[in-house]
Amino acid sequence: MKLEPEEIEAIAGAVAGKLRASTENGKIAPRLLSVDQSSEYLSRSAHSIRHLIKAGKLPVVKIDGRIFLDIKDLDRIIEKSKQVAI
Repeated sequence: MKLEPEEIEAIAGAVAGKLRASTENGKIAPRLLSVDQSSEYLSRSAHSIRHLIKAGKLPVVKIDGRIFLDIKDLDRIIEKSKQVAI
């Protein structure tokens, strides 16, 4: 399959747009966060984040023995926890 120059430009533009949208101060925002970073993101203590992990409410990504949380999973928890009335 050969792409036309216009198609390549369109794909490059889409990728550039996604990169711009995911950057902070010219740096790409991390997708994986440590437990401490996740606790800041959710305004919870690191202990409560570990509790959510042990309870199976937050999936983890384990790389070289280190535990990370996917920011998309954290966003999903936020969306699931939203309530219209208290």
